[in-house]
Amino acid sequence: MIKEHLLLRMPNRASLSVLGDKARFYYPRSDGDLLLALKICFNDAEIAAALQIGGEIVTGYGFDYHYPVSLKQAGVRGWCAYPGYGYGLALTREVAEKVSSASYAEFTRDIQRCYEEIEQGRRGRLVY
Repeated sequence: MIKEHLLLRMPNRASLSVLGDKARFYYPRSDGDLLLALKICFNDAEIAAALQIGGEIVTGYGFDYHYPVSLKQAGVRGWCAYPGYGYGLALTREVAEKVSSASYAEFTRDIQRCYEEIEQGRRGRLVY
């Protein structure tokens, strides 16, 4: 499901230091080309500090992120996703839909590969 949110967009990783412990909302490993987090995660003082060093509040879209993908070759820009949290954020609904769809497709391909390996005896059964 894709949902509209206000986001805090940070200019680079170095700028995250002004957020202190709240920099964790940008997760050390993220996919995509931007640094985005939900605005609601930050207090007014943190937002003010972020804005002073080039951060900005933007309207964007949150989406489910099932599996890591790289879409640089496809020219898809304007998003970030956090595989460890299972969600992503994008500046436009169109990008959110593309990334979410690609992530889900990769997830299902990986599950299919696992089942094929099980059938071929190269892997034990899946445990949920």
